[in-house]
Amino acid sequence: MKKVYLVLLIALGCISFSYSQVTVKGTVVSETDGMPIPSASIILKGNTQVGTSTDFDGNFSLNLSEENGTLVVSSLGFATKEIAYSGDDTINISMSVEASFLDEVVLIGYGSSRKGDLTTAIATVNNVESIASRPVSNVTEFLQGNVAGVTVMSQGGDPTASGNVVIRGLGTFANESPLTVVDGVPYYGPAINPNDIASVSVLKDAASAAIYGAQAASGVIVIQTKKGKTGKPRITVDYYGGMQEATNLPTPLTALQQSQVYNTAADNAGTPRQSAHDAEQNPYGQVNRTNWVDAIFRPAGINNANVNISGAGESMNYLTSFGYTKRDGLLEGTSSERYNFRVKSDFDLSDKIKIGENVYFSRTEAVGTNTDNPYSGTIINAIYMPSASPTRYADGSFAGVAPESLSQFAGAYGDVYNPLALLLRPTTSAPTNFLNANVFLEYNIVNGLSFKTTYSYSYTNSEYKRFQPRVPELGRSNPNNYLEQSNATTNRWVWDNQLSYKKSFGDHNLDVTAIYSSQHTDFEKLTSKGEGFSNEQAFNQYLSNASVIRNPSTEVYEDALTSAIGRVMYNYKNRYFISGSIRRDMTSRLAANNQADNFPSATVGWRLSDESFFNVGAINDLKFRASWGQIGNINSVGYYSFDVPLNTTVVTIGEDASFDDKGAFVGKQSNPDLNWEVSESINFGLDAALFNNSLSLTFDYFEKSTKGMILPGLEDLNQGTSAADVNGGEVKNNGFEISASYSNKIGDLDFTVNANTSVLDNELVNLDGYNKSGIDFIAHSDNVRGVLRPYRSEVNRALYSVYVVPQVGIFQNQAEIDAYAKDGGLIQPNAQPGDFKFTDSNDDGKIDDNDKVFYDSYQPDFTYNFGLNLNYKNFDLGMLFQGVSGVEVFNGYKFSTYNASLSGYNLDNRALDAWSSSNTGATTPRLSTKDDNQNFGLASSWYLEDASYLRMKNVTLGYTIDDRIMRTVLPGSSLRFYISAENLFTITDYTGIDPEVGGKGLDIARYPLSRTITAGLSLSL
Repeated sequence: MKKVYLVLLIALGCISFSYSQVTVKGTVVSETDGMPIPSASIILKGNTQVGTSTDFDGNFSLNLSEENGTLVVSSLGFATKEIAYSGDDTINISMSVEASFLDEVVLIGYGSSRKGDLTTAIATVNNVESIASRPVSNVTEFLQGNVAGVTVMSQGGDPTASGNVVIRGLGTFANESPLTVVDGVPYYGPAINPNDIASVSVLKDAASAAIYGAQAASGVIVIQTKKGKTGKPRITVDYYGGMQEATNLPTPLTALQQSQVYNTAADNAGTPRQSAHDAEQNPYGQVNRTNWVDAIFRPAGINNANVNISGAGESMNYLTSFGYTKRDGLLEGTSSERYNFRVKSDFDLSDKIKIGENVYFSRTEAVGTNTDNPYSGTIINAIYMPSASPTRYADGSFAGVAPESLSQFAGAYGDVYNPLALLLRPTTSAPTNFLNANVFLEYNIVNGLSFKTTYSYSYTNSEYKRFQPRVPELGRSNPNNYLEQSNATTNRWVWDNQLSYKKSFGDHNLDVTAIYSSQHTDFEKLTSKGEGFSNEQAFNQYLSNASVIRNPSTEVYEDALTSAIGRVMYNYKNRYFISGSIRRDMTSRLAANNQADNFPSATVGWRLSDESFFNVGAINDLKFRASWGQIGNINSVGYYSFDVPLNTTVVTIGEDASFDDKGAFVGKQSNPDLNWEVSESINFGLDAALFNNSLSLTFDYFEKSTKGMILPGLEDLNQGTSAADVNGGEVKNNGFEISASYSNKIGDLDFTVNANTSVLDNELVNLDGYNKSGIDFIAHSDNVRGVLRPYRSEVNRALYSVYVVPQVGIFQNQAEIDAYAKDGGLIQPNAQPGDFKFTDSNDDGKIDDNDKVFYDSYQPDFTYNFGLNLNYKNFDLGMLFQGVSGVEVFNGYKFSTYNASLSGYNLDNRALDAWSSSNTGATTPRLSTKDDNQNFGLASSWYLEDASYLRMKNVTLGYTIDDRIMRTVLPGSSLRFYISAENLFTITDYTGIDPEVGGKGLDIARYPLSRTITAGLSLSL
């Protein structure tokens, strides 16, 4: 009987075993660098219906009914591999590269894809690994010159500012910053540590960005941070240090030259010479004591250090990083400093459940200075300040335009600030603490179907404290002191729930994504100001010590956004592609009837090179694609645009006339009918790989339109308050982009040449809805000292076009002035030889603002970039050149630094080249203490300069210690040394300090970019 039971048990066990399943899991990585391979196909050999694909981290899990078998592992760009398994097994698979640029994995919205499968305009940033060798403080700086269609409009070298990223042209007058997504979650904090970045993708068209909806109308920058690699724990240390310097700085007149120039200007104007410029009356003013530009600029140090600890096992992955950056500003007293810390890990709790977290903390503090103001800008005051003045007097106090003993001459030098005092006198602190914490849970429901929930919380606290002491020195003195202090807090959470289904059915490949996303933001800022401090020492610089404390002001808002998203991507044989998405956004910023709207997109693609009739040996891969999409732009909508905002103020009421009564008023009219601003784009492109995949090409033609553009309506003076925002116009951008990369090897020399270019045309199509008066332009308020207003946006022209009077030369003699007449009257009756000749554009016989005509805007017509990367044995060399063409800058710096008719300021030494009877070839008008002809006071084309340039953005030379040497020191380690130069030289005809002035292209002596030389090392243990 026992034998019978035993036989039955064995039989039952065999039956049970025959129906049991085994689970094979593992990780697929690149043999070259150990990086995970997402979307790799894992198929049971002999049965294509059984299979799965790897996730973004290269992990897979597959339930199989057969105890033993073989898996076929494939991925575009890698050689197919067969791996045997036996029972429940964990397999780590390394795949060798079989490269085509179309095979690389690209980050897309809520996932990843092979570049060869893309049907939208998504660009990847090349050579991200080199970011550790370049002195860049954020990814914005690294993007410049690396992606076609992406223009980084640098705001100069101010350590408190970062460049504005414009993707495929300006589309609105409102906020147009692209959305940044870090590790799958929208990111709103300060710049992350560039050393943490593993890869960057830029979603350029509406179809690719549509899945991110309301905040993605200006494009999306998708960043994936580094993670641990399978194997033993690794420690990497990166450090560089170096110096920064300013180049092409202006030179002010010496003390003697200033006196000579103003004496000549007075003689030319027929006015008396000033006693301050008389060598006998004021010998002090003839002695050169300071070059003020040299006094405020300095060689500035830079130091950056990063330490990463990372690793991965069968069921976990972890990384911890710490970074520190200290960058002294080129101007005295300016600097930036950042500490950052990241902890990132994920764990496989089972074959189906994965959890992870990503916590990032940074503390940044940057102190900059004002260089944009034509009155108080630091650099322009370094030109204004007389060179006869020292930086400080013998007692250590800051010097004025003249010493107290010569105060009778001070007025001749104007209301000038000591620029060094502007930089060093105030006490300023501005720390920002930022915490961002993400957690996620991913559950594999069945093969191909998974659910992922991600919750992100961020907290930002920004403090600002500035104590401004009295300004006693002669010039622009101020007997008052004050303390301004503010504290701002932002709390934001984002919760995404994502259901994904990815499955292959023979030749049919399906990828379906459904997402519900919600986010909420609370912001509060409190600002206080105190005046009249009896003691200015540091211990007394607190609000309670002020004799007068002004009423504090507050800024508060809440913001909510919820979205439902669906996307389907399908391809047949990786040859025919089609996808579509729909997103419904609902915002708290609009009135109830307009809060929600739907935004669709659709794409198609065709890999022509896989067709049987295609037989072109030189072309390895060729794919055509087209896309269309719409996105609503919530960034251009005010937080309470639909409501009537009330503002508060302090007024003087009553007989005692005290400035202490509070009042409230309607700050702006409301518009309950305000609707979404919509960005719509179409894109046609092709991707190709040629000559054994050594040459890759990408071409895109696009049209991008912003419809229902949101902008402030025209004022209704009868209302007595600001006009409401309206949907009032359409902007269109169209152009094309070309990117190319060629890689090859000659003996021990590996090289890659990259190049990209883009051409763009921007146009304001209409202003329908802006007003009811038929006005077809918007006059912008940007100005130089309230006199020159050069910008206007008009229908059928580019946004922020320059609108000025044409200047066509200089009158050389009275005969030329007399000949410039209409109907017997002089067109410029106040002109003298040496004055500008302006075009009477409207032919009315006089010169005024009605003679203004349009010129190009600051937006570049054409951008181009090219780079070279060489590897020879243990040496590596990388170079990047970046350039723009068709860029017009309004050089407002010349208004007060070439002009002797203002308040007596010192001038740029190029004023010495002004027109005179012995210098008739000059392009600068004659020196005069009067400007009767409006040489300087008229916004003319003389101020407009071509700021096209070619810049050597970076060159880096590195050497990696031979592996044989490192193995004797520490097996598995590596060490690389390098030297790098940033902004090494610039070729341009622009006469200002730097052609990259940012903004709309108005230059009033902007804080320049630096030439930076660094040396560093990268150590991996």
